[in-house]
Amino acid sequence: MQSASSEKSLTKATIQGTIWAYAATYSGKFLVFISTMVLARLLSEEDFGVAGYALVAIGFLEVVQGLGITAALIYYHDDAERKDTGFWLILGFGVILFGITWLVSPLAGWFFRDARAVEVTRILGLTFPLSALGDVHNALLRKELAFGRKFVPELVRSLGKGIVSIALALTGFGYWSLIIGQLVGTAVSIIAFWRVMPWRPRFRFNISMAPGLLKYGSGIIAIDAMGMLLLNVDYLLIGRFMTAAALGLYTMAFRLPELLIKQFSGTVAQVVFPAYAKMRDDTAVLSRGFLQTMRYVSLITVPLGLGLALTARPFVLVFYSAKWEAAAPVMVAIAIYTLLRSLTFNAGDIYKAQGRPGLLTKFSIIQAVFLIPGIYWAVTVPASVEIVGWVQTAVAFLGTTLNFIVAGRILNTPFRKMAHALQPAAMGGIALIIAVMGTRYFTAQTTPLIQLIASVFSGAIAYIGALLLLQREVVLTAGRTLRTALARR
Repeated sequence: MQSASSEKSLTKATIQGTIWAYAATYSGKFLVFISTMVLARLLSEEDFGVAGYALVAIGFLEVVQGLGITAALIYYHDDAERKDTGFWLILGFGVILFGITWLVSPLAGWFFRDARAVEVTRILGLTFPLSALGDVHNALLRKELAFGRKFVPELVRSLGKGIVSIALALTGFGYWSLIIGQLVGTAVSIIAFWRVMPWRPRFRFNISMAPGLLKYGSGIIAIDAMGMLLLNVDYLLIGRFMTAAALGLYTMAFRLPELLIKQFSGTVAQVVFPAYAKMRDDTAVLSRGFLQTMRYVSLITVPLGLGLALTARPFVLVFYSAKWEAAAPVMVAIAIYTLLRSLTFNAGDIYKAQGRPGLLTKFSIIQAVFLIPGIYWAVTVPASVEIVGWVQTAVAFLGTTLNFIVAGRILNTPFRKMAHALQPAAMGGIALIIAVMGTRYFTAQTTPLIQLIASVFSGAIAYIGALLLLQREVVLTAGRTLRTALARR
């Protein structure tokens, strides 16, 4: 059993790690957002769609990138020889994946019915060997909860990607500006990872350790494979049955919910998996960590998701320009979808920490049974990317419900405790909805900028006010926990 002091130390390290990871991610993502605003004015929906072909195609091969070895390195105890073995396995397979990408890229052109998909997929395949050079460094920083040192690599990735993409777009490179920018961002981040993480691989390979790494990693690959299918089946089917412009529109609608909500949940997951792995032998401590994570994540994602759904149209008009107005109703659906996913996002890390990653695969299969036919119908019958978004939302509701049930059983945590953890965010969210809808009604005849500013201001005041009035103790506890975590000692 872990002592109370060790639990507090782990909590402190986890919160500090989350703050640093959040700062690193969102400093970079803020730059991505700025570059997206610029690129939205320089490039067309079709340009984003053609780049989307490559991202989707590469995404499916990314499932096996690293062979799940980075998760295994986090899970197992430290061993210098195991890290070296993992590095060479990952790098070797990264080179192989690039070769596979080059050979199979004509299938992307055939599937999307667009010859442009072939070359962009081939070139973007360079991300496999490039990323492999920094995967172990990244994993070791995560294992140590040293997210402060990840700040610079994450920042320079986004900075390099944005600067190069904008420069090339200005000189007429079109969709190639997005592809080349992605590669440059990856390359400069690898250089930064090697600077901030002093570990260096040695020229040794212990073949007896490889099976253990690959065995654990195979479970992660199975999870990631189904996860990738669920996350990309919409792009895949839109690209196949609709136009490049439709895919570009959908991609743009996904950008902000992904940035604000999905990326935040992913940032938290980077921290909580190694933290959960350290407490995996104490179910009571793990349950408290799960509920605490759920409460604090929902306090952030609920207002973001609801606020974005309610202000999608003025936001798109102000930041992306009128030519992207059709993306607004899609953004509404995607905001709700990402909000639902965030509520039990950390359940997957519970399963992995408990050595039961296969549960995630089973959940993914169940969701795929509903999601794939639903999206196929949406792109072939109404042929609407907005309907695709609402299909995603419906299936996300199903997945969230399943995670509540199974995580509760594994942790011996009744549903009422999980509902109680979400209660503060839910009460604040109701207040936010009322305030923003009222504001939108009274500002309907004003400019989109005024609508957006007034809605954000009134929603924030209502949400924070409701928390202070109805859930004051939660706010005070969160504040004390944060101050303790930020204290030097």
